[in-house]
Amino acid sequence: MNKIIPVAIAIIHKNNKFLLTERKGDDPDDAQFGRVWHFPGGAVEFGEEVQDALKREIREELNLTIHINNQIPQVYSAIRTHWQGLLIPYLCSIEGEENIILDAESFQYGWYTYEEIKKMYVLPFVLEMLKEAKILIHK
Repeated sequence: MNKIIPVAIAIIHKNNKFLLTERKGDDPDDAQFGRVWHFPGGAVEFGEEVQDALKREIREELNLTIHINNQIPQVYSAIRTHWQGLLIPYLCSIEGEENIILDAESFQYGWYTYEEIKKMYVLPFVLEMLKEAKILIHK
């Protein structure tokens, strides 16, 4: 059954670098995007506010508490085999100590500059989101 899923995305930045995680990609319906880098985030559950979902997902995936600074003024649409994700990105920073512990969804994480990310194998829309985030950072 095809479905539409709102997905909250965290573009976490510090010191001109951005946090990306490398997906394990063990979902057979999404195999083309295995071992690809992306911004962390996840699906909004029924009845949940988007920003609350984003904070929950980042706690679950990275063991981090984030501060949401701004919403990126663009929603992206990603179509996969059996679902369409409406990607809602937010520019974020880390609250408190950085003690990243990855959950089972990711192989690794890293902090990268825009120039480094441009050379990486990333999910669709990562570069577009990053360009929008850079505009907000430099305002």
